Amino acid sequence: MRSLFWKGMLAFLVVILVAVGTVALLTGRVTENAFRRYALSRSGTWNALTTRLADYYAARGSWSGIQDVLVEWTDRGPPRMRGRPMGGPGNSGMLPGMVDFRIVNAQGRVVADTEGRPRGTVSQAALENAVPIQVEDEVVGYLLPALRNPLAWPLDTAQTAFLSRVRRTLWVGVLAALGVALVVGGVLFRSITAPLRELTTASEAIAQGDLSVRADVEGEDEVARLADAFNSMAESLDRMEAARRSQTADIAHELRTPLTVLHGTLEAMLDGVYPADRTNLTAALSQTRTLSRLIEDLRFLALADAGKLHLDKRRLKLAHLLEGVVEAYQPRAKERDVALALAPPSAQAPVSADPDRLSQVMGNLLSNSLHYVREGGHIRVELEEEKQEAVVSVIDDGPGVAPDDLPHLFERFWRADRARQRTTGGSGLGLSIASQIVEGHGGRMWAEATPSGGLTVRFSLPTLGTEAGGLAEGP
Repeated sequence: MRSLFWKGMLAFLVVILVAVGTVALLTGRVTENAFRRYALSRSGTWNALTTRLADYYAARGSWSGIQDVLVEWTDRGPPRMRGRPMGGPGNSGMLPGMVDFRIVNAQGRVVADTEGRPRGTVSQAALENAVPIQVEDEVVGYLLPALRNPLAWPLDTAQTAFLSRVRRTLWVGVLAALGVALVVGGVLFRSITAPLRELTTASEAIAQGDLSVRADVEGEDEVARLADAFNSMAESLDRMEAARRSQTADIAHELRTPLTVLHGTLEAMLDGVYPADRTNLTAALSQTRTLSRLIEDLRFLALADAGKLHLDKRRLKLAHLLEGVVEAYQPRAKERDVALALAPPSAQAPVSADPDRLSQVMGNLLSNSLHYVREGGHIRVELEEEKQEAVVSVIDDGPGVAPDDLPHLFERFWRADRARQRTTGGSGLGLSIASQIVEGHGGRMWAEATPSGGLTVRFSLPTLGTEAGGLAEGP
């Protein structure tokens, strides 16, 4: 039995059988016990005794001395006075055989007991099964049989038929409840196993490499949420696979371009088409440097993905670092007639960071802005503090990026213009590397459109606070 449905149904059936069967047996036993007690206490067996007890009370006006009278009637003394001829004068009746009883006054106090000395009181609930003793329509006491085994007492034909009907009704109810429970259980387990089969089929398809399959499960229960999580995982795997294929193609393209140029240059020199002079050798060397830079970028991203990126963190003030980086890029900005400025920093709290890696981040951001900002444009660097975070912003008034392209800005090899080549648009790894470095510092990087036109790239780093220590002081 390997099916989850049948395993669940078997367990459900066992539980229902045990529960319903136990209830039916206990209910039948308790019902028969109570009925026999009631029938015996209300039968004519006790009429002669209650009549004599009523006469006794009417003659004396109380139950005084009734315990001694019971001894005389039964011709036996305590502690046990079982069914014997009532030996009082003028009486030839019998006490009910093999049944002890107690006599209780109207207030519930025991005044006589065939089992021994009378003592204690009786609750109103117990008096409901007692035989009342009446004198002139007034209840003056109760006769309370001590029925220890009611199942041993015989019943008349009508009473036996009544108990038989009760037993049949109970077992019919058991069978009906069992049938309804099985139907409900089948529907319930089917609603659980059907989505699970759908998930199993989809997971097997994904295991075979079909990442487009999805589990069609509806509802809001745990299985439906599991299916939603499974579908989200499948979509994520599909996107990652598409990104992997695209990245592989991009890497091949980026490597092929400088290799093709290098191969053509060297082959032309060997064939005598190009002279092997300084100019051509310098061009070939430039292509090898391009290859080395690309390989180093890929190596850096591989280390970041593996969580092995080494950061030499130290305590430093971002304002000082930004001043140095902006000053270093001023010559390139002036060469392109771009105004590059650092706004007066508003953040003073230090951060724990690797100064060389943060300089690399700022270099990538400023290089990217200088590449796209037209002559006469502006680039502004700002530093602010928000909620225990230092936020650095690089704001330019270049052509900007379409809103739909902003989420892809930090993806590897992504370019807004897919037709651009490395010689005009870069490898597409700079912003991805910058984002990885920032995330390695526990921060985040994002981009947004500049309100006046252009692009704003921001990144945040957690601050240490003025009392933080334990780190080497950076520049």
